[in-house]
Amino acid sequence: MNLRALHVDDLTISEILRHSDVKVTRASYIKRVDEKSVEAMNRLEVELGKPARSVPVMGGSKVTKTDAVVPDYKTAAHSLLRTGQH
Repeated sequence: MNLRALHVDDLTISEILRHSDVKVTRASYIKRVDEKSVEAMNRLEVELGKPARSVPVMGGSKVTKTDAVVPDYKTAAHSLLRTGQH
């Protein structure tokens, strides 16, 4: 969720971020995101919230719950795409 999704106008967002010009806010922070991207990130968030399990890694071996480190979002997304769990 973000301020734009809460229907806060650009000028108010700019003031909250303490930008001297709303153009800075629009150019740097206000982006359109399509529904497919939002849905994909929601699915990723659900997957990241699940308990650890074996995850396939490069080279075909697996990392188990006991020796795995929590992957960052990019690694997790790539893992989900490789295993077809999307």
